[in-house]
Amino acid sequence: MINLLLGIKDPHYPLYKEVKTPSQADDLTDCKNTTTDTTGASCPQAGDRGWYITLKDSKKVTAEPTVSSGLVYFPIYKPSSSVNKCSLGDAFICAVDAECGTNVSSKLGANTGAQSREKCKYVGQGVLSRIVTFAGKLFANIAGQSLGSKKDLVQIDAAVGDVSSYRSSWRQNY
Repeated sequence: MINLLLGIKDPHYPLYKEVKTPSQADDLTDCKNTTTDTTGASCPQAGDRGWYITLKDSKKVTAEPTVSSGLVYFPIYKPSSSVNKCSLGDAFICAVDAECGTNVSSKLGANTGAQSREKCKYVGQGVLSRIVTFAGKLFANIAGQSLGSKKDLVQIDAAVGDVSSYRSSWRQNY
């Protein structure tokens, strides 16, 4: 089993196209693997249908992604490798460019100690809830222990991303 983070591009948005023959539908092979990209060099081109990132070490996404300022935030859980099966695993927040799939988690701050080699920002031990953005900060509940001053709340500064707006209807003004 492979765990993935996905960013799919719909060339027919905001209209939708019906695929009558399943064998002609796009699949993962039409997407660009951006797992190791931190510079934007692997950004999907016009013929690509999106991007994906493989999660190693049994990592899993624990809630739906949050999109803010051109970035996608994923709450990630990495199970403990301890002999004690009751040990809590690690909680991370991954920040990814929404269009290119480029990992920009380094904008959230550097990891230290045992997590210094991790690509996503370490925020504590346990499972994270959905990430909420407000006033330039990221918030998430954690079923475990946060690194911050609050035991069950993760609060860190959000990364700075690019914003692009697309309006196809007057309805989106309200």
